[in-house]
Amino acid sequence: MPSNKKNNYVVIVGSSNMDLNIYIEQFPAPGETVTGGMFRQFLGGKGANQAVASIRSGASTTFLGRIGMDAFGEQMVAQLSSEGIDTSRIVKDPEEMSGVAFILIDAKGENMISVAPGANKNLSIADIMKNAELIEQARVVIAQMEIPLSTLEKVFEIAAKGKAIKILNPAPLKPFSPDLLKNIDIITPNKGELLRLHALFQLGELPQNKDKQIIEASKNLSKLGVNTIITTLGSEGSLLFDKDMGIYSIKSFPVNTVDTVGAGDCFNGVLASKRCQGENLLDALKHATAAASIAVTRKGAQASMPYSHEIEEKYNHFSDDMIKKW
Repeated sequence: MPSNKKNNYVVIVGSSNMDLNIYIEQFPAPGETVTGGMFRQFLGGKGANQAVASIRSGASTTFLGRIGMDAFGEQMVAQLSSEGIDTSRIVKDPEEMSGVAFILIDAKGENMISVAPGANKNLSIADIMKNAELIEQARVVIAQMEIPLSTLEKVFEIAAKGKAIKILNPAPLKPFSPDLLKNIDIITPNKGELLRLHALFQLGELPQNKDKQIIEASKNLSKLGVNTIITTLGSEGSLLFDKDMGIYSIKSFPVNTVDTVGAGDCFNGVLASKRCQGENLLDALKHATAAASIAVTRKGAQASMPYSHEIEEKYNHFSDDMIKKW
Protein backbone atom coordinates (compact mmCIF):
# COMPACT_ATOMS: atom_id res chain seq x y z
CA MET A 1 0.00 0.00 0.00
CA PRO A 2 1.24 3.54 -0.69
CA SER A 3 3.12 4.92 2.28
CA ASN A 4 1.07 8.12 2.62
CA LYS A 5 -0.40 7.82 6.10
CA LYS A 6 -3.32 10.09 5.28
CA ASN A 7 -4.39 7.78 2.47
CA ASN A 8 -4.00 10.60 -0.03
CA TYR A 9 -3.49 8.36 -3.03
CA VAL A 10 -5.27 7.54 -6.27
CA VAL A 11 -6.16 3.96 -7.17
CA ILE A 12 -6.65 3.41 -10.89
CA VAL A 13 -8.22 0.12 -11.94
CA GLY A 14 -8.11 -0.68 -15.62
CA SER A 15 -6.29 -1.81 -18.70
CA SER A 16 -2.72 -1.75 -19.87
CA ASN A 17 -1.99 -2.23 -23.58
CA MET A 18 0.82 -1.99 -26.07
CA ASP A 19 -0.22 0.58 -28.68
CA LEU A 20 0.91 -0.12 -32.24
CA ASN A 21 0.39 3.18 -34.06
CA ILE A 22 0.47 4.00 -37.77
CA TYR A 23 0.41 7.68 -38.74
CA ILE A 24 -1.16 8.18 -42.18
CA GLU A 25 -2.52 11.07 -44.25
CA GLN A 26 -6.07 9.71 -44.32
CA PHE A 27 -7.95 6.66 -43.10
CA PRO A 28 -8.47 3.85 -45.63
CA ALA A 29 -11.94 3.04 -46.88
CA PRO A 30 -13.18 -0.57 -46.40
CA GLY A 31 -11.10 -2.80 -48.65
CA GLU A 32 -8.57 -0.04 -49.39
CA THR A 33 -4.86 -0.19 -48.60
CA VAL A 34 -3.13 3.07 -47.72
CA THR A 35 0.67 3.04 -47.78
CA GLY A 36 3.36 5.53 -46.81
CA GLY A 37 2.52 5.65 -43.11
CA MET A 38 4.94 5.91 -40.19
CA PHE A 39 4.92 3.21 -37.48
CA ARG A 40 5.52 3.87 -33.79
CA GLN A 41 5.10 1.66 -30.72
CA PHE A 42 3.89 3.19 -27.44
CA LEU A 43 2.67 1.96 -24.09
CA GLY A 44 -1.04 2.56 -23.60
CA GLY A 45 -4.31 1.20 -22.21
CA LYS A 46 -6.84 3.54 -20.63
CA GLY A 47 -6.02 2.58 -17.05
CA ALA A 48 -2.25 2.73 -17.42
CA ASN A 49 -2.49 6.01 -19.35
CA GLN A 50 -4.54 7.55 -16.56
CA ALA A 51 -2.07 6.29 -13.98
CA VAL A 52 0.80 8.06 -15.76
CA ALA A 53 -1.25 11.26 -16.06
CA SER A 54 -2.11 11.05 -12.37
CA ILE A 55 1.40 10.61 -11.03
CA ARG A 56 2.99 13.13 -13.41
CA SER A 57 0.50 15.72 -12.16
CA GLY A 58 1.47 15.12 -8.55
CA ALA A 59 -0.58 12.37 -6.88
CA SER A 60 0.68 9.18 -5.28
CA THR A 61 -0.78 6.54 -7.62
CA THR A 62 -1.39 2.80 -7.59
CA PHE A 63 -2.34 0.90 -10.74
CA LEU A 64 -4.36 -2.30 -10.47
CA GLY A 65 -4.64 -4.34 -13.66
CA ARG A 66 -3.74 -7.58 -15.40
CA ILE A 67 -1.00 -8.27 -17.96
CA GLY A 68 0.41 -11.27 -19.79
CA MET A 69 3.65 -13.03 -18.96
CA ASP A 70 5.32 -11.74 -22.10
CA ALA A 71 7.71 -9.06 -23.33
CA PHE A 72 4.94 -6.48 -23.71
CA GLY A 73 3.84 -7.09 -20.11
CA GLU A 74 7.39 -6.70 -18.84
CA GLN A 75 7.73 -3.38 -20.69
CA MET A 76 4.43 -2.17 -19.24
CA VAL A 77 5.43 -2.85 -15.64
CA ALA A 78 8.93 -1.45 -16.13
CA GLN A 79 7.63 1.80 -17.60
CA LEU A 80 4.94 2.32 -14.96
CA SER A 81 7.44 1.57 -12.21
CA SER A 82 9.92 4.04 -13.68
CA GLU A 83 7.24 6.72 -13.40
CA GLY A 84 6.98 6.04 -9.66
CA ILE A 85 3.62 4.28 -9.89
CA ASP A 86 2.96 1.48 -7.40
CA THR A 87 2.79 -1.61 -9.66
CA SER A 88 2.76 -4.21 -6.87
CA ARG A 89 -0.95 -4.87 -7.43
CA ILE A 90 -0.59 -5.78 -11.12
CA VAL A 91 -1.54 -9.43 -11.76
CA LYS A 92 0.43 -11.54 -14.24
CA ASP A 93 -1.85 -13.81 -16.24
CA PRO A 94 -0.33 -17.23 -17.07
CA GLU A 95 -2.82 -17.94 -19.86
CA GLU A 96 -3.44 -14.70 -21.79
CA MET A 97 -1.15 -12.36 -23.70
CA SER A 98 -0.95 -8.71 -22.75
CA GLY A 99 -3.48 -6.40 -24.37
CA VAL A 100 -2.67 -4.82 -27.73
CA ALA A 101 -4.24 -1.82 -29.50
CA PHE A 102 -3.86 -1.18 -33.24
CA ILE A 103 -4.28 2.54 -33.87
CA LEU A 104 -4.49 4.60 -37.06
CA ILE A 105 -3.89 8.35 -36.72
CA ASP A 106 -4.62 10.67 -39.66
CA ALA A 107 -3.07 14.01 -40.60
CA LYS A 108 -5.64 15.85 -38.43
CA GLY A 109 -4.66 13.86 -35.34
CA GLU A 110 -7.93 11.92 -35.26
CA ASN A 111 -7.75 8.17 -34.61
CA MET A 112 -9.33 4.79 -35.27
CA ILE A 113 -8.62 2.08 -32.70
CA SER A 114 -9.06 -1.68 -32.52
CA VAL A 115 -8.17 -3.45 -29.27
CA ALA A 116 -7.35 -7.08 -28.49
CA PRO A 117 -7.86 -6.98 -24.70
CA GLY A 118 -5.87 -10.09 -23.81
CA ALA A 119 -5.23 -10.34 -20.07
CA ASN A 120 -7.27 -7.20 -19.38
CA LYS A 121 -10.48 -9.17 -19.87
CA ASN A 122 -9.45 -11.56 -17.09
CA LEU A 123 -9.17 -8.95 -14.33
CA SER A 124 -11.47 -10.67 -11.85
CA ILE A 125 -13.58 -9.98 -8.79
CA ALA A 126 -11.06 -12.10 -6.87
CA ASP A 127 -8.26 -9.77 -8.00
CA ILE A 128 -10.28 -6.84 -6.67
CA MET A 129 -11.17 -8.52 -3.38
CA LYS A 130 -7.47 -9.09 -2.67
CA ASN A 131 -7.06 -5.31 -2.84
CA ALA A 132 -10.26 -4.32 -1.04
CA GLU A 133 -8.48 -2.42 1.74
CA LEU A 134 -6.38 -0.45 -0.73
CA ILE A 135 -9.51 0.57 -2.67
CA GLU A 136 -11.65 1.34 0.37
CA GLN A 137 -9.02 3.60 1.95
CA ALA A 138 -8.08 5.54 -1.21
CA ARG A 139 -8.72 9.25 -1.61
CA VAL A 140 -9.79 8.80 -5.25
CA VAL A 141 -10.74 5.65 -7.18
CA ILE A 142 -11.11 5.75 -10.96
CA ALA A 143 -11.95 2.98 -13.43
CA GLN A 144 -12.87 2.61 -17.09
CA MET A 145 -14.66 -0.05 -19.14
CA GLU A 146 -11.81 -2.03 -20.69
CA ILE A 147 -12.22 -4.56 -17.86
CA PRO A 148 -15.13 -6.97 -17.14
CA LEU A 149 -18.33 -5.25 -16.02
CA SER A 150 -18.72 -7.47 -12.96
CA THR A 151 -15.20 -6.50 -11.87
CA LEU A 152 -15.96 -2.82 -12.42
CA GLU A 153 -19.09 -3.08 -10.28
CA LYS A 154 -17.12 -4.71 -7.46
CA VAL A 155 -14.50 -1.91 -7.55
CA PHE A 156 -17.11 0.76 -6.88
CA GLU A 157 -19.06 -1.38 -4.43
CA ILE A 158 -15.93 -1.60 -2.28
CA ALA A 159 -14.95 2.04 -2.83
CA ALA A 160 -18.41 3.15 -1.68
CA LYS A 161 -17.69 1.71 1.77
CA GLY A 162 -14.95 4.30 2.27
CA LYS A 163 -14.69 8.03 1.64
CA ALA A 164 -13.09 7.91 -1.79
CA ILE A 165 -14.11 10.20 -4.63
CA LYS A 166 -15.34 7.62 -7.14
CA ILE A 167 -14.90 8.38 -10.85
CA LEU A 168 -16.19 6.29 -13.76
CA ASN A 169 -14.81 6.98 -17.22
CA PRO A 170 -17.41 5.03 -19.27
CA ALA A 171 -15.13 4.20 -22.18
CA PRO A 172 -15.30 2.22 -24.28
CA LEU A 173 -18.99 2.34 -23.43
CA LYS A 174 -20.90 -0.89 -22.94
CA PRO A 175 -24.35 -1.40 -21.41
CA PHE A 176 -24.48 -1.46 -17.62
CA SER A 177 -27.11 -1.34 -14.91
CA PRO A 178 -28.14 2.15 -13.74
CA ASP A 179 -27.62 0.82 -10.20
CA LEU A 180 -23.87 1.27 -10.79
CA LEU A 181 -24.37 5.04 -10.82
CA LYS A 182 -25.45 4.97 -7.17
CA ASN A 183 -21.86 4.09 -6.25
CA ILE A 184 -20.33 6.78 -8.50
CA ASP A 185 -19.62 10.41 -7.61
CA ILE A 186 -18.38 11.59 -11.02
CA ILE A 187 -18.94 10.16 -14.49
CA THR A 188 -16.91 11.48 -17.45
CA PRO A 189 -18.46 10.49 -20.80
CA ASN A 190 -17.75 12.20 -24.08
CA LYS A 191 -20.80 13.59 -25.86
CA GLY A 192 -21.48 10.42 -27.83
CA GLU A 193 -21.24 8.26 -24.71
CA LEU A 194 -23.53 10.61 -22.78
CA LEU A 195 -26.22 10.45 -25.45
CA ARG A 196 -25.92 6.67 -25.75
CA LEU A 197 -26.27 6.33 -21.97
CA HIS A 198 -29.35 8.55 -22.09
CA ALA A 199 -30.87 6.30 -24.75
CA LEU A 200 -29.77 3.11 -22.97
CA PHE A 201 -31.57 4.14 -19.78
CA GLN A 202 -34.59 5.38 -21.77
CA LEU A 203 -34.58 8.81 -20.16
CA GLY A 204 -36.79 10.49 -22.76
CA GLU A 205 -36.52 12.94 -25.66
CA LEU A 206 -33.80 15.57 -25.84
CA PRO A 207 -33.80 19.06 -27.39
CA GLN A 208 -31.95 19.61 -30.69
CA ASN A 209 -29.78 22.47 -29.43
CA LYS A 210 -26.34 21.00 -28.70
CA ASP A 211 -25.69 22.68 -25.34
CA LYS A 212 -29.24 22.20 -24.08
CA GLN A 213 -29.07 18.58 -25.23
CA ILE A 214 -26.01 17.91 -23.09
CA ILE A 215 -27.46 19.76 -20.11
CA GLU A 216 -30.79 17.93 -20.27
CA ALA A 217 -29.12 14.54 -20.73
CA SER A 218 -26.84 15.27 -17.76
CA LYS A 219 -29.77 16.38 -15.61
CA ASN A 220 -31.70 13.20 -16.43
CA LEU A 221 -28.66 11.00 -15.78
CA SER A 222 -28.10 12.65 -12.40
CA LYS A 223 -31.55 11.49 -11.31
CA LEU A 224 -30.18 7.92 -11.32
CA GLY A 225 -27.83 8.70 -8.45
CA VAL A 226 -24.61 10.22 -9.80
CA ASN A 227 -23.91 13.73 -8.51
CA THR A 228 -21.53 15.05 -11.17
CA ILE A 229 -21.47 14.59 -14.94
CA ILE A 230 -18.50 15.97 -16.87
CA THR A 231 -19.03 15.66 -20.62
CA THR A 232 -15.82 16.00 -22.60
CA LEU A 233 -16.15 17.74 -25.97
CA GLY A 234 -12.71 17.33 -27.52
CA SER A 235 -11.31 20.60 -28.84
CA GLU A 236 -14.39 22.44 -27.53
CA GLY A 237 -13.56 21.65 -23.90
CA SER A 238 -16.13 20.17 -21.51
CA LEU A 239 -19.46 20.79 -19.81
CA LEU A 240 -19.85 20.27 -16.06
CA PHE A 241 -23.21 19.43 -14.52
CA ASP A 242 -23.10 19.23 -10.74
CA LYS A 243 -26.15 19.02 -8.49
CA ASP A 244 -24.56 21.37 -5.96
CA MET A 245 -22.39 23.71 -8.05
CA GLY A 246 -24.62 24.06 -11.10
CA ILE A 247 -23.58 24.05 -14.76
CA TYR A 248 -20.31 25.29 -16.26
CA SER A 249 -18.76 25.27 -19.72
CA ILE A 250 -14.96 25.07 -19.78
CA LYS A 251 -13.29 25.92 -23.08
CA SER A 252 -10.11 24.23 -24.20
CA PHE A 253 -6.97 25.98 -25.40
CA PRO A 254 -6.48 26.34 -29.18
CA VAL A 255 -3.51 24.16 -30.17
CA ASN A 256 -2.03 22.40 -33.18
CA THR A 257 -3.29 18.86 -32.70
CA VAL A 258 -0.86 16.08 -33.58
CA ASP A 259 -2.36 12.99 -31.92
CA THR A 260 -5.57 12.70 -29.87
CA VAL A 261 -4.80 9.18 -28.60
CA GLY A 262 -4.79 9.29 -24.80
CA ALA A 263 -6.15 12.84 -24.51
CA GLY A 264 -9.27 11.68 -22.67
CA ASP A 265 -7.14 9.52 -20.39
CA CYS A 266 -4.92 12.50 -19.66
CA PHE A 267 -8.00 14.54 -18.73
CA ASN A 268 -9.33 11.84 -16.40
CA GLY A 269 -5.99 11.06 -14.78
CA VAL A 270 -5.26 14.70 -14.00
CA LEU A 271 -8.82 15.26 -12.75
CA ALA A 272 -8.37 12.36 -10.30
CA SER A 273 -4.91 13.55 -9.29
CA LYS A 274 -5.96 17.12 -8.55
CA ARG A 275 -9.03 16.03 -6.60
CA CYS A 276 -6.76 13.74 -4.59
CA GLN A 277 -4.51 16.71 -3.86
CA GLY A 278 -7.46 18.63 -2.43
CA GLU A 279 -8.37 20.93 -5.31
CA ASN A 280 -12.01 21.89 -5.73
CA LEU A 281 -13.83 20.40 -8.69
CA LEU A 282 -13.65 23.47 -10.94
CA ASP A 283 -9.91 24.00 -10.43
CA ALA A 284 -9.29 20.28 -10.98
CA LEU A 285 -11.26 20.54 -14.23
CA LYS A 286 -9.21 23.50 -15.37
CA HIS A 287 -6.00 21.59 -14.69
CA ALA A 288 -7.36 18.54 -16.56
CA THR A 289 -8.29 20.75 -19.52
CA ALA A 290 -4.86 22.36 -19.57
CA ALA A 291 -3.16 18.96 -19.43
CA ALA A 292 -5.23 17.47 -22.27
CA SER A 293 -4.48 20.49 -24.47
CA ILE A 294 -0.79 19.69 -24.05
CA ALA A 295 -1.17 15.93 -24.62
CA VAL A 296 -2.77 16.33 -28.07
CA THR A 297 0.32 18.18 -29.32
CA ARG A 298 2.48 15.08 -28.79
CA LYS A 299 2.55 11.59 -30.26
CA GLY A 300 1.67 8.51 -28.23
CA ALA A 301 -0.53 7.94 -25.22
CA GLN A 302 1.56 7.64 -22.04
CA ALA A 303 4.46 9.44 -23.71
CA SER A 304 2.25 12.50 -24.27
CA MET A 305 1.22 12.99 -20.64
CA PRO A 306 2.49 16.34 -19.32
CA TYR A 307 4.24 16.98 -16.01
CA SER A 308 3.01 19.24 -13.21
CA HIS A 309 5.12 22.25 -14.17
CA GLU A 310 3.86 22.12 -17.75
CA ILE A 311 0.26 21.86 -16.61
CA GLU A 312 0.66 24.76 -14.18
CA GLU A 313 2.14 26.97 -16.88
CA LYS A 314 -0.81 26.27 -19.18
CA TYR A 315 -3.32 26.55 -16.31
CA ASN A 316 -2.03 30.05 -15.53
CA HIS A 317 -3.16 31.15 -18.99
CA PHE A 318 -6.84 30.41 -18.29
CA SER A 319 -8.86 33.55 -18.97
CA ASP A 320 -12.28 34.49 -17.59
CA ASP A 321 -13.95 34.02 -20.97
CA MET A 322 -12.90 30.35 -21.04
CA ILE A 323 -15.34 29.51 -18.22
CA LYS A 324 -19.07 30.16 -18.42
CA LYS A 325 -21.58 29.55 -15.64
CA TRP A 326 -25.04 28.78 -16.95
